[in-house]
Amino acid sequence: MVTALPRVLIAAPASGQGKTTVATGLMAALRRRGLAVSGHKVGPDYIDPGYHQLATGRRGRNLDPFLQGEQRVVPLLLHGAAADGPADIAVVEGVMGLLDGAVGRAGFASTAHVARLTRTPVLLVVDVSGASRSIAALVHGFATFDPQLVIAGVILNKVGSATHEAEIREAVAATGVPVLGALPRDAALDTPSRHLGLVPAAERATAARRTVDALAAHVAAGIDLEAVLTTARRAPALPGPAWDPAAEVGGRTVDATIAVASGPAFTFRYAETDELLTAAGVRLAPFDPLHAPELPDDTAALYLGGGFPEVYAAGLADNRPLRHAVASAVRAGLPVVAECAGLLYLTRELDGAPMTGVLDVRARMTERLTLGYREARALADSALTDAGDLVTGHEFHRTQVEPGPAATAAWRFRPRPSVAHGTATATVEGFVAGSGGTVHASYLHVHWAGYPHLAARFAAAAHRHRTGEVVRPGSADRGAPLPVGVPAGGAPVPDQRPTATPGQGRPAPKTGTVVLVGAGPGDPGLVTRRGLDRLAEADVVVTDRLVPHELLRQLRPGVRVVDVSKIPRGAFVPQERINQILVEEARAGHRVVRLKGGDPFVFGRGMEEVQACRAAGLPVEVVPGISSAVAVPELAGVPVTHRGLTQGFTVVSAHLPPDDPGSTVDWAGVARAGTTVVLLMAVQTLPAVTAALVAHGMDPATPAASIENGATPTQRVLHGRLDDIAEVAAAERLSPPAITVIGEVAAFARTAAPAPDVTV
Repeated sequence: MVTALPRVLIAAPASGQGKTTVATGLMAALRRRGLAVSGHKVGPDYIDPGYHQLATGRRGRNLDPFLQGEQRVVPLLLHGAAADGPADIAVVEGVMGLLDGAVGRAGFASTAHVARLTRTPVLLVVDVSGASRSIAALVHGFATFDPQLVIAGVILNKVGSATHEAEIREAVAATGVPVLGALPRDAALDTPSRHLGLVPAAERATAARRTVDALAAHVAAGIDLEAVLTTARRAPALPGPAWDPAAEVGGRTVDATIAVASGPAFTFRYAETDELLTAAGVRLAPFDPLHAPELPDDTAALYLGGGFPEVYAAGLADNRPLRHAVASAVRAGLPVVAECAGLLYLTRELDGAPMTGVLDVRARMTERLTLGYREARALADSALTDAGDLVTGHEFHRTQVEPGPAATAAWRFRPRPSVAHGTATATVEGFVAGSGGTVHASYLHVHWAGYPHLAARFAAAAHRHRTGEVVRPGSADRGAPLPVGVPAGGAPVPDQRPTATPGQGRPAPKTGTVVLVGAGPGDPGLVTRRGLDRLAEADVVVTDRLVPHELLRQLRPGVRVVDVSKIPRGAFVPQERINQILVEEARAGHRVVRLKGGDPFVFGRGMEEVQACRAAGLPVEVVPGISSAVAVPELAGVPVTHRGLTQGFTVVSAHLPPDDPGSTVDWAGVARAGTTVVLLMAVQTLPAVTAALVAHGMDPATPAASIENGATPTQRVLHGRLDDIAEVAAAERLSPPAITVIGEVAAFARTAAPAPDVTV
């Protein structure tokens, strides 16, 4: 299944160049031409999608590999382009600079990452106010830096004059990248900002509408819209189905109303949150905590999303009837999920203004900005989570909450000491309160499209509160019995499982299986017979980009392929997220094959995946393949052992340099072992690793060979010694996947046969 979706991605060299101006204006200008436009934002931003909604008349949506998982980015793009009727074009606004993503993750979750995943042509917006011909060098650099990106055009922003524009156009022409528009400076288009960015459109509706109208006229006058449409229509069709919220929550329904905070103080909520809850049968009842005197009728749960309660603290405090109603309902067991702004509303006071007092803590504004992606583990059962759940999320706030006595934390953030990202220690955050954990409150924003079981669990909690029905604790998000019902549209929910008597719930789905299959080092012929048999039986294949593509082409029709690549300077799916995908898919009743490219379980995270599946009570089987640590050198003419030279070899994962706090390798022991050393994942770290081996006594003259793309038609072998192989690799631009062999046997590579004739 493929879908033709015309699309462009608006990016920039850095923040502040005019991405939002161009993206929002382009959406509005195209809509004025009668086109249905779908607006999307890279990253966790809530504010820009609000302006996109004004421009398009459709809900703004986010695309974020870190929060949603790489495998969901294309399905979510397709869903957003169809949810409010078929879109004629999708316009995606980037985040920060084109190549800037999660810190320490080599561009993961960057605009470029999303452009690669969605195969979307990029229009580069450049603020030219301080340069002229130099802009051509900048454009050339972006156009050539990443060959997987298509820089399809340039838009010059803040042009000073016709002469200025002509000078830049003439210089940029030499790069081969067309200039699709030039926008003059216009201070009238500036949008007001405050401590967390632009003021949300919902807080300045009339003024925001005028701004969007002005942006539409500005873009239509300065950008060649026909050229943009032509570029968008050249985008290749996208494979696979659109994201389906009903499928994500298992097609089950409940019968409950969830009150949803809205209005100026609570403007942050992802569209997919509503869609997942609605797909579970929930009725959403928006209300404005600034003005509503009580919760909506039949409220069975309360969702308090993000926003700016610190700006509206006085107004929230003045609405005493609602504050007391919320506190009373929570005491009576009302399930509550509160994110960031919602957390603040549940405190005793915010900057001295009284809030609901559900949590016995105080909150205040600070000068410190807390910002960044997080990996978190749930510490307790709650209305939202099972204890032990793993999620990714995002923090963005300037307030601080002082924990009260004996508070139960909601999350433990995973420390990342080896990179400048995340937290330096295993920080705990948030609160679980109420009898049985009915209240889950945290600063962490989690995109529920990435973790749909959270929506299913919250919906089940609402149903239990309304009916008093007992549901097995901790299971609502894992296929637990929920009442049979109908979705919002009224049509019965299709279900292949045995039916149950209404009110008694449905049986849990049949548990699937997980098989870990070693895919060999780039040659499909190196996969074992048993591995091929398991692939033939698979419903879902979780794989990476090191596996032979021929294997994927041989899968039976309908098999879903999930990409969980870990590519240096490219895609990077955290290991815990891979574990979670395997568990989620198997719990959904699928036969899951984890196809492990490169090195099948001799080193790496294979055993972590086995442990995660066993801990979840899932059947798991390991089908080992041929190790790349042995096969790649052998196919390049290097035997890793030799009776007269070395009787052993040491395989090392060198993805972290020796001085990294996260490294567990005893490099002194490796140097003294007297064996052949096989380095995996050592491209960027090769200089530091070879220097450490020399420093620990290994002979600098020891032969070395680096093998790139081993066991493929593009295999390349570089020759050197321990003390210069890193320089050779840098000069020859060695790129992953690559393996470096250090030892006397590496000298055999100089007389090796050419790359094998492999069909891929």
